[in-house]
Amino acid sequence: MKYFFARAILVVFFACCIGCSHVENYYNDIVKEKGISKEYIDVLNKWTRSETVYSQFETKVHISATYKVTEFNNAYLNEYARIYHLTDAEKKIRNDMQMGLASYFTEFLFYASTPENQSNDFSGQDSIWTIFVLDENGNRIDPAEVRKIEKITSLITVFYPYFNQYYGMFYSLKFPSMAGLDRKSGDIQGKQIKLVFVSVLGRVELEWK
Repeated sequence: MKYFFARAILVVFFACCIGCSHVENYYNDIVKEKGISKEYIDVLNKWTRSETVYSQFETKVHISATYKVTEFNNAYLNEYARIYHLTDAEKKIRNDMQMGLASYFTEFLFYASTPENQSNDFSGQDSIWTIFVLDENGNRIDPAEVRKIEKITSLITVFYPYFNQYYGMFYSLKFPSMAGLDRKSGDIQGKQIKLVFVSVLGRVELEWK
């Protein structure tokens, strides 16, 4: 009797395990379908740099910046099109707009976090920060625009997971066509480039090669 009882318990146990496995796989598939793809994250990581400045164990500033080269822009558009099921015509319109902007400007998106909000004023006229690019020859290029992104949407928080709206702010940073860069694509032509942020709080240098 005990043998049959124990056997029945084992049957129920394995049935539950199989059922749980199916449920777990089902929800994993849902998350996978609705989430950002690994392919996009890989490209995002490839073109994103981060640095934190400390002073006596206190964080003075943290900056993460994504360099919007053609490879990244294409990955973003492909991921956006996948999630929102864009038609070929809709995707082409967005791609043409993207290429039009890239032909005149090289853009970075960056997230900045500082201990005090008044120090997080990268776009202000009286900002304590100076921002510029240094090419491999040491030539300095000043930005054409530094704009704080006021409206934070789910697109930003999902597509740029390093952004935390409770601790920092998000900015768009545009430069005119730069020496050592291809005007049509905005890509690095095998050359080094540094994005530099300078203030009394410290100096941040983010480098792409």
